[in-house]
Amino acid sequence: LYTKGFPVEYFVEGGRSRTGRMLQPRTGMLAITLRSFLRSSRTPIVFVPVYIGYERVLEGRTYLGELRGASKKKESIFDIFKVLGALKQRFGQVYVNFGEPIRLASFLDQQQPGWRDQDHGPQYRPAWLSETTTRLGDTVARHLNGAAAINPVNLVALALLSTSKLALDERALVRVLDLYLALMRQVPYSAHTTVPEGDGQALIEHVRGMDLVAEQKDALGRILYLDENNAVLMTYYRNNVLHIFALPALLASFFLSSSRMSRALLGQYVHALYPYLQAELFLRWEPKQLDEVIDLWLGALVEQGLLRQDHDIFVRAAPSSRQFVLLTLLARSITQTLQRFYMATSLLLNSGQGTLSAEALEALCVMMAQRLSILHGLNAPEFFDKSLFRHFIQTLIDQGVLRENAHGKLSYSNKLGGLAEGVAKRVLSAELRLSIRQVALHGDDGLATATL
Repeated sequence: LYTKGFPVEYFVEGGRSRTGRMLQPRTGMLAITLRSFLRSSRTPIVFVPVYIGYERVLEGRTYLGELRGASKKKESIFDIFKVLGALKQRFGQVYVNFGEPIRLASFLDQQQPGWRDQDHGPQYRPAWLSETTTRLGDTVARHLNGAAAINPVNLVALALLSTSKLALDERALVRVLDLYLALMRQVPYSAHTTVPEGDGQALIEHVRGMDLVAEQKDALGRILYLDENNAVLMTYYRNNVLHIFALPALLASFFLSSSRMSRALLGQYVHALYPYLQAELFLRWEPKQLDEVIDLWLGALVEQGLLRQDHDIFVRAAPSSRQFVLLTLLARSITQTLQRFYMATSLLLNSGQGTLSAEALEALCVMMAQRLSILHGLNAPEFFDKSLFRHFIQTLIDQGVLRENAHGKLSYSNKLGGLAEGVAKRVLSAELRLSIRQVALHGDDGLATATL
């Protein structure tokens, strides 16, 4: 098919995402494509990422049930009659965006110079094939995320899920949405990302018409909120665009406990955390591009009044100000990712060198996350999704922060503790840090016995 020039479509994630996030690519079809191209590279191959974005998916509640532990239901011909009833709901619009193409020959030139001079017989399988295929999968995923379609449901979900009570006064929600729109238009995530037209009020009206938000009216105006069912469902739609807001949210989070920070210190923390954010959310920038992107986002936050610049120092707005509230809501969108980082490192440091395997650490992280979810009311099933912890632990290993010995036990760099505590003090509340440390200190003995 490839050598004869036929177009081929496949889904690199290998299945439908239950969380709304990009899944880790399955590389089987990519490997087949790559080996075919190595055998006969006369016909060029180009990957064209296609992003399909929904304002509402039919299976949303089923996905969340599966995340909570429900078994996947087998499909039946009788399901079609159930679907007819569901079609009475409003499903909004579907967006199809095309991302930046990836020319396979150019990709190989960059990753494996000299590949054209090697002998690629029918059975030839170069030693570098597996690693290069994995990098190709990551590149495809990043280009897919780079073509994301931001829609009204995404933005309303992002705003309301960042509040402590999942509710906002309508005028306040308009201000938050207007801020998000302004940031996305001032610093586009990529040339292929699309942003909805209109203002915050227009976005609210659109989402209200889909019955995804509830409202309560009093003499002071309307309060918009998420009821119990929609609160969990909306995490799926928020996660569709979480990668787009990850970097500005990370920058905002450093000012939750610090009123001022230098540009140098901000850069130091972002560079330290970026590999883990990039691995989890498939962010598009390479580490060498970070400084330029950080400056763009800091400039946007200053222009929107959330920060003030005094030479090389950035100062947040007064805690009593409207701008500080907006800064806080922006920061909270990335909090759960940072919480998982602190959970994993706390469990590692408390267990000591060479005591836990990667599988045991993953199991402990999931159990701790489930416990904290109950204690702190985190109504988001993907918070304790084991695949996120597994991928995070693997990234720690890839970055050289963790090492596996001959027995599969993990040891860690001495710098890990300082980094984890330094970041946590700036981005996590004292109450949450204490809860994580207490569970790690007192809860892991029993858990470790069960999992090891």
